[in-house]
Amino acid sequence: MYRSMLPNLCTVGNLFCGFLALRYTMDGSVVPAAWLLVLGAVFDKMDGKLARAMGRASQFGIEFDSIVDVCTFGVVPAVMIYRTYLTSPWGLGLAFLYLLAGAFRLARFNTISLAGEKGDYYLGLPIPVAAVCLTQYVAFTRFASDHAWNLGLESGRAAVPAAAVLVLFLAFLMVSRVDYDSMPDFRAKGLGDRLKQAYFVVGAVIVMLPQGQGLLFPMVFVYLLSGLCRWVISLFSDEVTQQA
Repeated sequence: MYRSMLPNLCTVGNLFCGFLALRYTMDGSVVPAAWLLVLGAVFDKMDGKLARAMGRASQFGIEFDSIVDVCTFGVVPAVMIYRTYLTSPWGLGLAFLYLLAGAFRLARFNTISLAGEKGDYYLGLPIPVAAVCLTQYVAFTRFASDHAWNLGLESGRAAVPAAAVLVLFLAFLMVSRVDYDSMPDFRAKGLGDRLKQAYFVVGAVIVMLPQGQGLLFPMVFVYLLSGLCRWVISLFSDEVTQQA
């Protein structure tokens, strides 16, 4: 009985990370908030994995997970980017557009799951990845400023227009039909699978290194571009992919 509660406990952990991140965001502590969303994404991945491994996947779990996701990965990043860089009426509209696209992405995922059409790829950018990318952008600009990286992204220069473009880009990818990889299968042995495994492991190691934490945003952005590259290649081939 208690084992069956583990997936839902992970979902609760995800919601708590989002709630705490919102509190930090309202206090102006955006970097800790950004890392809390990374932890929330880990919980989000764990609840699905545990539910399937234990044979406890249910409609309640799917709906509960989606409600939590729209809070943690929708509301919190929208509030963070609005309070940090998009503090204007048009910025508020952009932040809401991100939230709307994320809610649409979750609704479509649930529809596909109910129809039993899940496959090897995600259809559109998953909202946890979009949330990590957007909040890590904020952390990245702070990290770059603190370490005197001459990127032109400090407050008052290119950070605001770059944030606006990133919000639009993420919203588009979430509602698009671009395919994205799920977590790599570490039992697979093909060249492509090995590259995915190496990318995942390197990313996990970088997060744990104090001087490497500023590189998480660029690594997540590479993941965003990987889906677009696959989409462009598919335009010139007859490849058919299974989507989730």
